[in-house]
Amino acid sequence: MALTIATVEAAIEGLLAGAASFTIDGLTVTQNSMSSLMKMRKELKQEAGSPFGFSMRPLKPPVHE
Repeated sequence: MALTIATVEAAIEGLLAGAASFTIDGLTVTQNSMSSLMKMRKELKQEAGSPFGFSMRPLKPPVHE
């Protein structure tokens, strides 16, 4: 299993659902690894180009006439 945003999120969700451990790409993580998983997810999303995992266009200010 490759280390992707989806696999890291699956591990986080599995642990939050009560799993004792979860294995990602040969790495076994536990509840004690949650902060590392959150950091890993953040880094993967930044590498993908956006901290949100998708792009957002900036809002235009309202035009008052």
